[in-house]
Amino acid sequence: MITYFYRNVREEKLLEAARFRTGAWVHVEAPTEEELRTLAAKFKLDHDLLNDALDPNEIPRIELDEDILYIYMRYANRAGNQVTTSPVLLVVGPKFVASISRASIPDLSRLTRAADLFTTQRAKLLLQLMRHVVSTYEHNVTFLTRQIRSVRTKLDVATISNRDFIQFVIIEDALNSFLAELVPTHVLMGSLLAGRYNLTFFEDDRDLIEDLIQTVRQLNETSRSASRTIVNIREAYSSIMTNNLNRQIQLLTSLTVVLTIPTIVFSLYGMNVPLPGMHHTSSFTVIVSGTAVVCAIVLYALYRKRWL
Repeated sequence: MITYFYRNVREEKLLEAARFRTGAWVHVEAPTEEELRTLAAKFKLDHDLLNDALDPNEIPRIELDEDILYIYMRYANRAGNQVTTSPVLLVVGPKFVASISRASIPDLSRLTRAADLFTTQRAKLLLQLMRHVVSTYEHNVTFLTRQIRSVRTKLDVATISNRDFIQFVIIEDALNSFLAELVPTHVLMGSLLAGRYNLTFFEDDRDLIEDLIQTVRQLNETSRSASRTIVNIREAYSSIMTNNLNRQIQLLTSLTVVLTIPTIVFSLYGMNVPLPGMHHTSSFTVIVSGTAVVCAIVLYALYRKRWL
């Protein structure tokens, strides 16, 4: 679906136009092959580069083809507790800015309501689109960090379940994806700031892109920190489980030693041969009492050694 947005400094709000006009923002979601060909022909774009925007594994990068700049980024999206990322292509031409994605970009309506969004200011519009993309990572890094804290609180009472560990794997995978995507995003923003491409940034624009670079750097550090926290929790809980298992083995071993004593005694007196005290009426009481005393002594000795 192709949508045209337009607003100049004299317009009060962003308008959706029926057709393209110079200075418009061309927003494309889930385009068909026919729509891609239409875009390529209408705006003199490279069809193969446009098609790369639909590749689910596309990584952040910059391509410059003649006077048209192609910026590939990825945005974060959450469905329930699952966090995934998808590609988005930002195209800057001489008379337009375009955004092309294979699915809907989260909270795009928030961007379209921005009071300072003017489609005729190409460089600033590009940075606002990039800022919106980066904001999707901010929201989801915060969400994942809260999930980690929620599970970490259970560590004190050692009640982490297998489901929690599965959730850890999912969170860690999402954080690793963020790191793999934010690092090249940081590089491409630095390239834009260095003026290596055909864009002119005013002082306010340079401040905005510097803030974006700082935000991406902080997101990288937060993602790394969250990943380390997951590893630390796993190692801590693994140590707790190992210690609990050792204590249980000690307890069972101690009980086995104690129960072995009456087993030996009663096995001996179960033989069909003449045995001491077999003709005395109090033999049973003496044998059982003596065995109980020996077991109590062994239990006390094991307790003193802290095996119990």
